[in-house]
Amino acid sequence: MSEPDFRVRPEALDRYAALIQQQREQLARIQSVLAGVEVPGGAFGHLPDSDELHEGYNEHATGEQQNLSDLMEVLDFAAEGLQDSAANYRETEDGIHTMVGGGR
Repeated sequence: MSEPDFRVRPEALDRYAALIQQQREQLARIQSVLAGVEVPGGAFGHLPDSDELHEGYNEHATGEQQNLSDLMEVLDFAAEGLQDSAANYRETEDGIHTMVGGGR
């Protein structure tokens, strides 16, 4: 059985990494805007359960900030991995061309 024939295009990996970085930057802007949203304690009314609603909202808002931070970290790792892969493919291809004495 032979191996499947495929070609990696490092420039495609670089483009995808750049797209991921743009998306990460958008998430950072969203996180900043959401962090600036403050809901006053009386916003949920003056009934006995309003304090619990306010606490629940604050817990949810804090959790969303952490979720966005975690997602941005994952996107950073993904973009970095794609860039490293692209660089490795380029180095390998350059090394092969050097070994066989050919150019691109």
